[in-house]
Amino acid sequence: MDRVQKILREVPELGGALAGLPPIRIPHTGNIGTTPRLRRLLDTRTLQRLRGIRQLGLAHLVYPGATHTRFEHSLGTYEMARTLLVQLLHRRGKEFLTAEAVATFLCAALLHDVGHYPFSHTLEELPPDAQGRARRHDQHARELILADEELADLLRREWGVEPARIADIIDEDRPPQDEEGRRLTELLSGPLNPDRLDYLFRDSNHVGVPYGQVIDMERLLHAVDFVPDGSRLAVTRKGVSAVETVIFASYLMYREVYWHHTVRAAQAMLRWAVMDGMAHGFFSGDELLALDDAEALQKIREGTTPDGRQMVERFLKPGRPLYRRVASATMADVEEGRVAPPLRELFRQALVGDAWERYRLGIEASTDLGLPRSALLFDVAGQGKELFFEVPVLDRLGGAVVGTTAQPEISLVAPNLSRNFERQAKTAQLLAPPDLREKALGLLLAGGRSRF
Repeated sequence: MDRVQKILREVPELGGALAGLPPIRIPHTGNIGTTPRLRRLLDTRTLQRLRGIRQLGLAHLVYPGATHTRFEHSLGTYEMARTLLVQLLHRRGKEFLTAEAVATFLCAALLHDVGHYPFSHTLEELPPDAQGRARRHDQHARELILADEELADLLRREWGVEPARIADIIDEDRPPQDEEGRRLTELLSGPLNPDRLDYLFRDSNHVGVPYGQVIDMERLLHAVDFVPDGSRLAVTRKGVSAVETVIFASYLMYREVYWHHTVRAAQAMLRWAVMDGMAHGFFSGDELLALDDAEALQKIREGTTPDGRQMVERFLKPGRPLYRRVASATMADVEEGRVAPPLRELFRQALVGDAWERYRLGIEASTDLGLPRSALLFDVAGQGKELFFEVPVLDRLGGAVVGTTAQPEISLVAPNLSRNFERQAKTAQLLAPPDLREKALGLLLAGGRSRF
């Protein structure tokens, strides 16, 4: 353990706060110990922008408590990463991770969300323009970290880490190829990562639902370890039930909160307004990247089409006359004939298309029915989203792999939830203003859209 104590001294953040330096307190996590270099990192422009981005986008329109920010979540992820590292270092020793690797991972955990668009994931699926390719927030984080000279200088000078190394660990498409780098990537984005462990619990508490609060964090931390070759994070047999609580929490939070039909309706309205502005040349997706929620909303309201402006005003003014669901379907519903024939092809196109194709599909359907061009919106929850269901299981700490949670003989929860998530949780919905909902549905069912 002398080696562990040495690394704790080399990376003072692992031991918590320095004497005389006050902690930072956030909801649910409590006190987070700080050091001077940690505070200077938090004060950079890149991280401070996250104070103005709500963690759950427009979810506060449905859940009033969901006003917490990406900045709060980043602090929570950092603290969860610190706790996880301490556990693993005491089991594996210094040879497992060097002091530089530990510092790199802590910085990556803190910076993992700096690339988020305003309104969090609401706009992430949008390409910069109708012909471009969407950039995920982890890809944009790479660009920010490498371009911010203030941040890069601080990371090198005070933390002794390379910004490019941090960017590689965050960007899931370009992970480092060396053994230690792959290990850090697994820690940050593998099945049991500090990001997921923080947001499930934090979002659940702010929203006011119990799902994320069922995670058995204490048992999980006591059971977590790496597989013998250090390539993947695993748990012992005693930790399987704790992993099941994480899987179950993920499933329920996506199904009942993140993909709540009213939350998705508000997000679809905002996304349509942004796409309408982009399609008419008022702004590009890149122009929104550096903004927070308030700045982006102002830009959208001041520089978009009348239809787009009216769309935004709907969820800002008193009474929030949000679009309502006309009909919904999963791909299983479409394939197995549980959707009325006049709607079947519409939903098939919505489920396989991208955001721009759904934008155009809604305008075409509205026009064909003689309705205003912004009358019908298509939204798909979970397109491209995969939940984790497979975690290696060890016979004991430091022991051999005996299977994974995806095997029914080890866990009945994970395989069953996986099947249900794939078939039922990813849902397309057709939306319309409340005063046009019944009329639109009647026209569609009457075959008013002749090409289908």
